[in-house]
Amino acid sequence: MLEHMTDALIEVEADTLEHVFELAAKALVDVMIDVSRVDSKQELHIDVDGYDMENLLYNWLEYIMIILVSDHIALSKFNVSIDKPDGKYSTQYRLHAKAYGEPLNLEKHNYKVEIKGVTYHMMSIKESDGKYRLTFLLDL
Repeated sequence: MLEHMTDALIEVEADTLEHVFELAAKALVDVMIDVSRVDSKQELHIDVDGYDMENLLYNWLEYIMIILVSDHIALSKFNVSIDKPDGKYSTQYRLHAKAYGEPLNLEKHNYKVEIKGVTYHMMSIKESDGKYRLTFLLDL
């Protein structure tokens, strides 16, 4: 049960950690607009760091939201790779992504609702039986 009616709880599941991060970004975009109406006309390269996996997810989703809200680019497809810290040269997780979309058009993309922010509340990343399950809460 959600504490507020203006929250959206998102759960996605995939066979790889990278794919579950891709699905999380797509789900975030689909809360705001109809992601199925977005064409892959332009490509963006994105790099995001995090001190742990949850922080990486938070930073990834925030970055996607900023691209949509501030840069006015609707994204619909993501190709993600994740580097884990080796402890010697790197203490950060790093996500590299190619994201595909087009300029935001509120009519074409069927604007739904504004996302105020991504939260850490109820955020989890779990691996079980070869599947990754990711949960996060959006404040609407």
